[in-house]
Amino acid sequence: MQNEILGQAISIVATLLTFASYQMNKQSQVLITQTAATGCMCIGYFFLGATTGFALNIVCIIRNLSFYGLKNKKKQYSLYAGLFFAVAVSALGAFSWQGYSSLLMIIGLAVNTVFLSLGDPQSLRKSILFTSSIILVYNCVVFSIGGIANELVAIGSSVIGIFRFRKSAKKDPEPSKSELS
Repeated sequence: MQNEILGQAISIVATLLTFASYQMNKQSQVLITQTAATGCMCIGYFFLGATTGFALNIVCIIRNLSFYGLKNKKKQYSLYAGLFFAVAVSALGAFSWQGYSSLLMIIGLAVNTVFLSLGDPQSLRKSILFTSSIILVYNCVVFSIGGIANELVAIGSSVIGIFRFRKSAKKDPEPSKSELS
């Protein structure tokens, strides 16, 4: 019981960090804040006994830190890294399999990884509408209250961010290097 309460509390902290991350327009800020949120969610899943969520979020922490390190490299490096981490998510997801609900987390995080590798915050926000919906179902299955709230906030924050930054996307469809760093 104590582990469950701790897991739920830590995942609520992740929810607050997730909200903050989608309100940022620089990829480096999004990545650092999402990495902190992912770390909290990872710990929350651990205490809830959600092995797939725990394992795949470890990969996502490493992925986010890698993408942060690749922020000034050629776009192809980020895309290759994205494909590598999408495969790593799939492989570790198979290894940590807890039933068909694991497939939800695998698909959601693999797709999220590919969009994250594109380096466009607006595309990432749009992809969150799909990926967070899938992960929301996973959180319902493992009954992570913080995880459910986290995905609802991610979806809502993404919608807000899409509208908030739409003018800059219309004026400058190609993000400048300063927007991505």
